[in-house]
Amino acid sequence: MQNNENKLMKTQYEYDNQEYIVLNKCPHCNLDIHPTVKSRFNLENSNYNVTALSLSCPSCKRDYFIFNDFRSEVAGFEKFIMSFPNYGFSENALVKNTSKKFQNLYMQSINSELLGHIDIAFFGYVKSLEILVKEIATVQHPESEDVILFSNLISCLEQFHATNMHLFSKKLLEVLKNDYLFYHKTEDFHTCSELIKDSINYFLLYLELLLKTFSINNQSKTEKPSK
Repeated sequence: MQNNENKLMKTQYEYDNQEYIVLNKCPHCNLDIHPTVKSRFNLENSNYNVTALSLSCPSCKRDYFIFNDFRSEVAGFEKFIMSFPNYGFSENALVKNTSKKFQNLYMQSINSELLGHIDIAFFGYVKSLEILVKEIATVQHPESEDVILFSNLISCLEQFHATNMHLFSKKLLEVLKNDYLFYHKTEDFHTCSELIKDSINYFLLYLELLLKTFSINNQSKTEKPSK
C-alpha cells in the first residue's frame, strides 16, 4: 500500500563539497523540502567529530539543526545523529485528528527510529496502531466503547475493521500474531515494520475520510429543506 505522501526518511544532502545526511521533511511543518544552509558548526575533540548544520525551511521559513557524526568509522546514513527540534506533527492535518495519546507515542516511535532505536520504534508503532484503530472503532461504534477498549489489537481489527482488512491481504494480522523475536530474527523484519507504518498511514487517511463523512451527514441533517 502506498501513501499519497513521501515517507519521512534520511536523505543525502551536499553542501560545500561535503555530503551530509538530513531529513527529507521539515521537523516543523512536515513538508517535503530541500532546505537552505544558514551556517555550519564543527564540534571536535580527541574522540568525536560532529558537524551541526543550521538549516532553514523554504516553506515555513523556520530554522532547525541537523547533527552528523564524521568519525572515520561512521558511514552512510549512520552519520545522522539527530535533528533539533525533533520531528513533530504541529502542522500535520491527519495526525491532528487523533488524540494526544496517539500523537505522543507515534512521535516518540518515529524519532526513536531516526535515532536508530529500531527495537523501541517497532513496539511503539504497534502500540500506536492499536490506539489509532481503537479510536476509530469508538468513533464508528460508540455503543461498544467498553468492548473496544478492553479488546486486544487483533480482536479490534477483526471485529470492528473487517471491511478494511482486505486491503492488507491479511498480512497485517499475520505480522501481529507472531511475536517480535520471530520477525527480528528473519529477513522480513524491515518489511513487517514498514507494513505496520503503512497501516498507520492508511488508518490516518481513513479517519480523515470518516470525520468528513460524519460532518457532511450532520450538516445535511441540520439544513432545512427548501420551499
